[in-house]
Amino acid sequence: MSNSTLLADETDEPALTEASAPGRWLSDDAIARIRCVDHFRNSEYAGLDLNAVIDSYVHNFVEPLLRVQPEPAVVADIGAGYGWLACAFALRTKARVVVVEYGEARLEAARRIAGILGVAERMEWINASIASLPIPDRSVDAAYCIEVIEHTGIDPAYLRELARITRDVLVITSPNKLFPVIGHDTELPFCHWLPLSARDVYARLFRRAHMQDNNLFWTPGRVFAALHDFRRTSSFLQFEDYAHYRTAQPHIGGRGGLLGLCKRIYFKAVAALGPYGIYVSPNIASTYRRSGD
Repeated sequence: MSNSTLLADETDEPALTEASAPGRWLSDDAIARIRCVDHFRNSEYAGLDLNAVIDSYVHNFVEPLLRVQPEPAVVADIGAGYGWLACAFALRTKARVVVVEYGEARLEAARRIAGILGVAERMEWINASIASLPIPDRSVDAAYCIEVIEHTGIDPAYLRELARITRDVLVITSPNKLFPVIGHDTELPFCHWLPLSARDVYARLFRRAHMQDNNLFWTPGRVFAALHDFRRTSSFLQFEDYAHYRTAQPHIGGRGGLLGLCKRIYFKAVAALGPYGIYVSPNIASTYRRSGD
């Protein structure tokens, strides 16, 4: 693995402002430049509040890691997309960040975004698949795979590949196949439980064929079976417990009103189930740590 050379227009000073406190990571100029990056500018993410995006990743993933690893040396973001999690780690910590993305155009956009943020020099850029990661065994302190494995197929070898590269922490998030409604694909109840051909019929019936992406979802049990050398250390999603999740909520955002109230009530009930809550959670998000050899 080697660091990519920065483009000439990406060697500017970091895009952090004086208000680099939570919620204000980027200057207005940096945001404008990022929204002009090829590939990203035509994506559905270009219109988002980019400060809020980074803040969400910081409080969802970076801060929980820092409570168990105050000074991580190397972190890997597998299936990084446009690199927001990788950038959050680079902005919040001194870690070297390994960025892996299968799509070449998306990886290049992530590299340019990191250059605008002034953190690209601490990143390694790898165009590779989760099926075969060109990363040495146990060479990172923490590996992250966020909303990716539902796109890969149900193969335990993929999770074992993620587990292979980390010497300690592994964080995986993905929709829970056991949950009756999934935000990915059609959002139709029980659609993801059907054979692929039946999904197509169901989706066409409700005029959602354009949303039917044939994603394949994991159950908690399948994940646990693949990660036999690891123990789950988070009791609520990827957080240590429900209290830490609630503390992060102002930064994560979410629905308000009646739907938000229903979500809070449901999540509190899930949290009350302790380690069994993952089976009825909409997401199998979890933090794992390697068991003693």
